Amino acid sequence: MIRTTCALAVVIAAFASAACSSGPVPTAELAQAHSLVDQAEQSGAQQYASADLASARSKLQAADGDAKKDPKRSLDEAQEATADARVALARTNAAKAQAALRDVNAGTRTLQNETDRQQLQNDMQNQTPATAPMPQ
Repeated sequence: MIRTTCALAVVIAAFASAACSSGPVPTAELAQAHSLVDQAEQSGAQQYASADLASARSKLQAADGDAKKDPKRSLDEAQEATADARVALARTNAAKAQAALRDVNAGTRTLQNETDRQQLQNDMQNQTPATAPMPQ
């Protein structure tokens, strides 16, 4: 009886252990996270969203490390890395758009100033001096 109980306890423990760490390795999620982190790096996120990029890298590294021993945890970490990489991409794109807008606005101001200067110059050339005598 004791031997059967011990054997049953061992089998239950083995099933419980397998249930905790069982499951397929989240390869698709890991691949997506790697791809998005790479995109963020290539887009310049290190300059514009370095904290988000660092977080994504860290979570991706953890996901890679946990892939075989704890697939559930790896999946969660891969999804978090994906979300952080998307945030890094969005912040980078927003910062680049703001910089482009500043450049366009500066160019518009330059053109407006040049137009105003040309108009003033034309107005001055077209005016007749008020003090000059009229020819008779």
